[in-house]
Amino acid sequence: MTRYIIDRIEDGLAVLEREDGEFITMPTGDLPIGSQQHDCLECEKGCWAIDEKRTAERKAQLRSRLDSLFGRA
Repeated sequence: MTRYIIDRIEDGLAVLEREDGEFITMPTGDLPIGSQQHDCLECEKGCWAIDEKRTAERKAQLRSRLDSLFGRA
């Protein structure tokens, strides 16, 4: 299984960062339904899925960093 993060979505294309730091681009229509920027994805044997748990953990971590940066408690 390979893991990715949706780095950005623009002009019908999604730029995904693979866990080893490499980037790939794919049409947004090939993403799992409901995918959004910054979601964590898994691909196994050509089947894509959103990793809901990893996505929630990552977004909470990013939120915490931003709160700390801007002095919010």
